Amino acid sequence: MADPIKKSSDGPAMDLDRFVPYLLNRIVNRLNLDLLEALRPLRMTQARWRVLAVLMARDGRSMTELAVYCVMDHSTLTRVVDQMERDGLAERRVRANDNRVVEVFITEGGRAAFRTVFPVAQAQANRALHGFSEAECQALLTLLHRVLNNIRRTDFP
Repeated sequence: MADPIKKSSDGPAMDLDRFVPYLLNRIVNRLNLDLLEALRPLRMTQARWRVLAVLMARDGRSMTELAVYCVMDHSTLTRVVDQMERDGLAERRVRANDNRVVEVFITEGGRAAFRTVFPVAQAQANRALHGFSEAECQALLTLLHRVLNNIRRTDFP
């Protein structure tokens, strides 16, 4: 693994261009800021977008699963889902075989909102991967999944 510490006349220094957490943080923050700007005219927040995207990938997730996949703490997620329910984008239901578990489902209004926002989010992703070959995109996805598996704290895939 590349050592992010470089030697200088003043002693050890950090080479941020070789420090993976720093680079990932810069990339994610830049993507999030650009997406926030692109979503604003659609009156969509990033938090709502994340919930919609996760539910479109697989509907009927528990609040715990949703918090993990959306990378949100439970209290923030609860507020977001409350607002989405109020606005007809999602609904909560008690799990049929375990009434201790609340699941969140996307509504038709949520699906319509997703269809409106998805092209904007996809354009942002395409911009980030501009000039990458299909093989490079697949390699990047493979590597990112390996990183995620190394740091994962839940049993969720």
